[in-house]
Amino acid sequence: MEGHESHTMPGHHMGLTPGHDMGEHEMPGHTMPAMCAMNMLFNWQIKDVCVVFEWWHINTTADLLISCIVVFCIAAGYEYLRVWSSYFDDQWSQAEKKKLSDQRSLVRDQEEFETTDGSNFLRKENVIRGSCKQGALRSLIYAVLVAISFWLMLVFMTYNGYLMIATVAGAGFGHFIFGQGKLKASRDIQCH
Repeated sequence: MEGHESHTMPGHHMGLTPGHDMGEHEMPGHTMPAMCAMNMLFNWQIKDVCVVFEWWHINTTADLLISCIVVFCIAAGYEYLRVWSSYFDDQWSQAEKKKLSDQRSLVRDQEEFETTDGSNFLRKENVIRGSCKQGALRSLIYAVLVAISFWLMLVFMTYNGYLMIATVAGAGFGHFIFGQGKLKASRDIQCH
């Protein structure tokens, strides 16, 4: 084909040579395992589509339908987790503000109170420990959200129209069901 060049890696020959056909070669007693198609262009392919992992191999319309339902549910679940994460962030922020407010009023009320051993009435280390635990949990939740988001991006990058629609529809459905007025529009690192 004039104007279309084959791009191959050294040591791998993918082009056609005279007298060689890239059709299926059947050898008696040997079956070729199905291969994952690696498309870099938008497609509506059903057979030999792999969803991120080699073991998640789509060969039939039923496989594709089940895969689309799973991707839809994961995208909707991602939106649920975003709402849940936002809810806990708000709860923790409110609790932290209340705790600081309570501590300030205690300090004002008992400004000169010290225990007999000379330590302050308010113990900073208790506040710091709670904050560290919350920070660790917030970081873990954030990491899970980023991982799911990147995974959904990889599904989208199969360039398979069916899987792309399932991803977008699942995210939209999840936002509609779970996120109504509960999520702020943000441009975080998450990919979708």
